[in-house]
Amino acid sequence: MIKLVNRYLDAAPRPDSDAIAAGAFTLFVGRAPWAYYARPAVGLDRPIGSADVEILAAMCAEHEVALQIEWVGEVCPELQRVAGEFGLGVHSHALLVADARRVSHADVDGVEIRIAGWEDPGLVTGRAVADVAFRYGGTGTGVPCVAERDAVRRSLSSEVVAHLLYRAESGLTVTAVAEEDPNGVLATGAYQPVAEAAEVVAVATLPCARRRGIAGALTARLASDAVAQGVTTLLVSAQNDDVARIYERAGFRRIGVAFAAQAAEPPGG
Repeated sequence: MIKLVNRYLDAAPRPDSDAIAAGAFTLFVGRAPWAYYARPAVGLDRPIGSADVEILAAMCAEHEVALQIEWVGEVCPELQRVAGEFGLGVHSHALLVADARRVSHADVDGVEIRIAGWEDPGLVTGRAVADVAFRYGGTGTGVPCVAERDAVRRSLSSEVVAHLLYRAESGLTVTAVAEEDPNGVLATGAYQPVAEAAEVVAVATLPCARRRGIAGALTARLASDAVAQGVTTLLVSAQNDDVARIYERAGFRRIGVAFAAQAAEPPGG
C-alpha cells in the first residue's frame, strides 16, 4: 500500500507542472497559480544525503522556485534528519488510506452535499471557504463565517478562478460542497483521481459550522462519487490527530506519516 501511495503522490502533480530530474529528487515546477514542491524520485534505491538536497536547492534556484520537499516517511526515513540538518523546517501529518467503497458517514440534517461542476457557482465559493477555514485550522469552532467567506471570494484572482474551473472541467479535481439555507456553502472538499487511486484534499468547514459532522458526511459523498468514477483506494493526510480521527470514523486507517519540509521562517518573519 505504501508503494501505491508513493506512486500516486508522484503522479498527481504532473498535469499541472513540469517534472524535472534533480538528482535524487523530482522537482515539480508548477504551471498553476500555486506552488508545487520536490519529491524523492520513485524507485530511488539508496538513502538521500545532504549532497542530494544541495543539488535540489541549486535546481530550485535555477528555476526560481522555493525549496520545498514532500515525502512519505516510510519510503525515505532518513530525509527527516537530512532536511533538518540542512536548516529546513520539517512538519509531519498522519497518512491514511481507505477502500473507497467502505467510506461512510451519517448525513447532517438540513445540509445538502453535492458535487460542484465547473459551471456551479458553489465551486468558487468553496475555494473561499477553504481559504478561511485553513486560516483557522483544526476542528475548533469560532466566529469566522459567511461574511469572511464572501470577502475572500470577492478577492480571489481571475487566474485562480480560471484554474479552478479548468481542473473541474477536465476532471483533474472533483469538488463537493455542503450548503445550508440561508447561509449557503459552509464546507468543501475534493478528490484528485489518478487511475484507481485518489487523494482527498482541502476538506474544510467554516469555523462557525464545525463539530456537526459535515466534514465526515462530505468525505463520504466524495468517496461515493470516486467509486462511480472507478476509484478503489482513497488516501488523505490529516492536519493533526483530531482531524485524523474524523477520517478514521469515516473508514480510513493510518498507514504512515507524510512529511513536508521548507525553508524555516526567520525570527520575526
